[in-house]
Amino acid sequence: MNLPHPRHLHPGLAWPALLLGLLCMTLVARPAQAGVAEVRKNFAPYVKQFSPPVCTGAINETVVRGLYRCEGAPGVGHAYINEAASLVMPTNSRDITDFVETGAGAKPVSDAERRVLVSDMIKNIRFERLIHLQQGKGGTKVLLLSAFDCPFCIKLERLLASPNSRIDADIYVLPTTLDNSKNVNLSTVANIWCAKDNASVWRSTLTRATLSYGNLPAGSCDLGNQSTRDIETLIATLGPDFKRRSYPRMLLGNGQIYTSATDAAELSAQLSEGASNAFWREPLPESYLNFRMANRAAAPIGGEPAAGGKTRTTVKLGDLFKRVTGSDDSRKSEKQEAGNEGH
Repeated sequence: MNLPHPRHLHPGLAWPALLLGLLCMTLVARPAQAGVAEVRKNFAPYVKQFSPPVCTGAINETVVRGLYRCEGAPGVGHAYINEAASLVMPTNSRDITDFVETGAGAKPVSDAERRVLVSDMIKNIRFERLIHLQQGKGGTKVLLLSAFDCPFCIKLERLLASPNSRIDADIYVLPTTLDNSKNVNLSTVANIWCAKDNASVWRSTLTRATLSYGNLPAGSCDLGNQSTRDIETLIATLGPDFKRRSYPRMLLGNGQIYTSATDAAELSAQLSEGASNAFWREPLPESYLNFRMANRAAAPIGGEPAAGGKTRTTVKLGDLFKRVTGSDDSRKSEKQEAGNEGH
């Protein structure tokens, strides 16, 4: 939004008009995420719908905008839940086992719906939170799942770090480890990811490949191996070709997943296939954020339903102008308009 400079406005309206513009920008901004407490509150009416019970433990945000991971009782796998708690995806601790609509009159979620939902979730990964490596001039968008202790991952990083690689791509790394049973490995993933300059730390750690990472600073963010596992779990639902959990793997702009080549020519050919970036088109998060919520409640008079079934009041711009300026006269006369020209 382009705001007028104060010198082009009547002195009495200059700053109120600018404030009005800022308020308008706020109104059209993307709504904030619901937050863990609200997700738990939204899910409370549906707890008894599940046997064995799900989401009885901690709830945490994933790296997907508006998608949360919730822990189950001992012996029960975790689940994924959307902001409105209208969609729950239980797991067996590894794979998603079902897609469940909550509430009375819930209907099955078809395979076609599941694919759209998961595709939109993956498109709405918060890439700004991943490890970003601009390779060469950048360009082709690559979601890379890679383990710091994987020999082929190390070979790939050495190839990319070579001054003669001639690879142009924007690579977003989801780091992991080959051995989830070792706390030191899990700590290493978190320490790399949480480092201030995590791109440099990731690349230098793998290119050195000493497998001794005790000198890394302790991770102090909420990212770690589980964040990567969450995305792997989602990707695995897209079909048999997506279930393999080998490293390094790349999800490219053509919507296909590849076991990354470690030869420069072969890697270039793979990246060329996904160069369109068609899969990473404008995200449509509403497909899962408020899954089927539009069917649950009609909009009350004077408002419209918002996330979680709440009512969002519509504010008329004329009324907003009055609040900002403190005046009931939201329209200027033609004479006043003419008098403002040239100021």
